[in-house]
Formats: sequence, structure tokens, C-alpha cells
Amino acid sequence: MNPQTDRPAPGSHDRGSPSGSLEESAANLFDAMLAARGAEERGERGPLDAFYRTLMSGTLLLPVPPEHGDEAKEALASAVNDDAQVEISVMLAREAEGAPVSVVFGSFGALAAWAPANTGNLPLPARIAIANLAAAGLPAIMDPAGPVPYRFDADELAALADGRLPGTDTALFEPTTRSSIRVRLPGSDTRELEGRLTDALRPTTVEAAYLVETSDDDNRPRLMVGLVGRPGASATVDVPDGTDVVWLEEPLLTQVRAVAEPFHRRGRGR
Repeated sequence: MNPQTDRPAPGSHDRGSPSGSLEESAANLFDAMLAARGAEERGERGPLDAFYRTLMSGTLLLPVPPEHGDEAKEALASAVNDDAQVEISVMLAREAEGAPVSVVFGSFGALAAWAPANTGNLPLPARIAIANLAAAGLPAIMDPAGPVPYRFDADELAALADGRLPGTDTALFEPTTRSSIRVRLPGSDTRELEGRLTDALRPTTVEAAYLVETSDDDNRPRLMVGLVGRPGASATVDVPDGTDVVWLEEPLLTQVRAVAEPFHRRGRGR
């Protein structure tokens, strides 16, 4: 088996795969918000629904106090599927009337424009971030310092967390079948395979590679070669039949890093 593996463009919002990069998510969200603002003045609903769907398909940043950095990392590692509850201490703000309000950000630039010094952050798939904001029972403001602030009412967050378009009973997305992936070190000696893969990856722009064993809900084990690289990176690797070759994105990348060291790093020998 000798597949040509091209890294997909960032921002792919297929709900069956990890969320796209934060940069692409932020760009998509900005465009959707501008369209929704313009449509609101014309009394159109469609662009607002498109904004909600773009939001819930992307990545958001929850600000966390500096002392909760380790807690945030543990929360991110646990947020591999929607069944995981992420319970962390997030930062709040106050509205003009003094009432507390949650804050969330669509980009690092928007966070930097608002955040106090040394503020940490937790990047999460938006569907998980919104679920945790909804659980607080408070309204939330996205990007309070811009570029396009948006205030979510508590019931608006609750509807999004429930998978509905706010103000309707319409589902945000078509129903999908979800499953969990468990990651562990391979149960057999993989040094020979790692050596061959390292030789194949050395002349490529792949930045790092991991070899782990995965199992699905039916507990069927499979080897997985996880590659890390920038958009446009590609590699041709020869792997045993039944081995998955994937480009690692968050949160799967964090899960893999928690159990394995890379067998290949660009610019380093084995």
C-alpha cells in the first residue's frame, strides 16, 4: 500500500473530521458575520443561519486565567468528542449595566485586543466551547473589542448547544453518526516500520510524524501514521495494509501527543 497523502486545506468543516485551523475559521466567521449584519438590515434570515452554522463548524478561543494553563491543557485533551465535559475556570466580563457576561473569541487578534496581560486561552471546537458557555446560563459576547462584536443571549447559546438554529426548531446540521477513537502505543515492535517511514519522510516538508494504535467503538485495533505539516505539504509512504495515514489536527493531535513521541521530526536524524 503506497498512498499519496496530501494535507487538506485548513478550515475543512466536515463534522466527521477535526476542526479547521483557527486562522481559516476566523476568516470564515468574519465573512459570515458581515453577511449576517447586512442581511439583518434587510430583514433576511438566511445569512444569519449561515453565520450560526459557520460558527458551530469552526474553532473558538475561551480565555482562561494565567494560573489555569495546565487545567486548560487537560481540558483540551479531554475534548476529543462531544460526550466529554470540559469544566474549566474561564474569564468573565461585565456589561455596561454591571451584569456578568461570558466572553469568547474567534481569533488570537481579537483576544489580544481585549485580554488583560498574561491571559491564557483554550482553543476548542466551537460546538464544545458553546456548550460550556451555555451551561453557565449567562449571555456571551464574541470578540468584545472587535473586529465584529456579537452578543449571544443565554437562550441563543442554549439553542446552539442543543443543535438548533436559535428561534426555531430547525436542526443546525443534518444528523451524523459519531464515534470515539482511542489512541495508545502499538502493541508490537514497530521500529523497522518507523525506520522506513523516516527515510521516506526525510526529503518532504512533513514537520513531524507519529505511529500509534487506534481502536473504535467496536474495539478493532488499527495502526495509524499521524503526520503534521503546513497546508500544501505532501508525502508518499509505504505502509502495511490496514494502516491509516492521516494529517493530525486538534484535538486529535493533542491526544496523540499525550501518548507518543514523534518518530520523525523535520531536520533531525532518527
